[in-house]
Amino acid sequence: MKKLLLLVALMLSVFAFTVTFVDDAGRIVSLERPPERVICAAPSATKFLEYLALTDRIVGVTDWDTFESERIGDLYPLNMEKILSLNPDLVILFGGFQLPEVTKLEEMNIPSLVLNANSVKGVLDDLVLLGAVFDIGKKAKERAQKLEQYYLKIAKKAYNIPYSERVRVAFISDVPGPDVKEIWTGGQGSFINELITLAGGVNIASGLTGPNGYLPLSIEYIVSQDPDVIIATTYSYGTEQQVIEKLKEYAPFSDIKAVKNSRIYVFHVDEVSLPVPQTISLVERFYNIFYGEK
Repeated sequence: MKKLLLLVALMLSVFAFTVTFVDDAGRIVSLERPPERVICAAPSATKFLEYLALTDRIVGVTDWDTFESERIGDLYPLNMEKILSLNPDLVILFGGFQLPEVTKLEEMNIPSLVLNANSVKGVLDDLVLLGAVFDIGKKAKERAQKLEQYYLKIAKKAYNIPYSERVRVAFISDVPGPDVKEIWTGGQGSFINELITLAGGVNIASGLTGPNGYLPLSIEYIVSQDPDVIIATTYSYGTEQQVIEKLKEYAPFSDIKAVKNSRIYVFHVDEVSLPVPQTISLVERFYNIFYGEK
């Protein structure tokens, strides 16, 4: 009788965790236990686990990741043979062009989760979702609430700045060359646009949009908007000053306020492009760039 009761208790303890949720791809996913072996098939997935202090669960990452773990190869197509060899409880992807890989994982009965936040609220929601997945709901909610309070404190200060006094900002994803006529930026619906807006800036592309909010802007349009600040990106750490010098030397931008007043700021692309908890700190950094201690 005691053995039977123990067996029933063990079964109830296992099934007590079972959680069913909807991921960012609209998929219904069920897990019967917290994942112990996780493959982060995108750097953004790794950032979420780092924020929640769950990196001890990571057994594999892509070649694009800075986290030290077993490499599974490229973001797309995923190396299914390598993934299988690592025997994961869960594979976390970011969606977008990775979505076809989700079907392959499903066919191989490998549990997967798509995190594809494109807003600050989406990032906070994904933190709470991961809290349920890893059975650390209280901790995840506390971190999400703390992060929300952090950025709202800055956003409230920025909100009080009159529109006529707000800094006009151009976000450019690369340094234009002599034959370049367009350059990619983030407009309405992009994560970078939301961060600029929360920090009190006026994104010159805020009235425009494209896939996931990103689109090409003509050089002529950027010049015509005469931004006060340029936020640019680089793909290589340590090259930030080189990017600034190239933008200063770029003839079409010579009369832009941002260039004349040396208000060009360069970030590594991962710092501004990944919709992850760490990126939300840019609200404060942008505010200080725009307004200093105002």
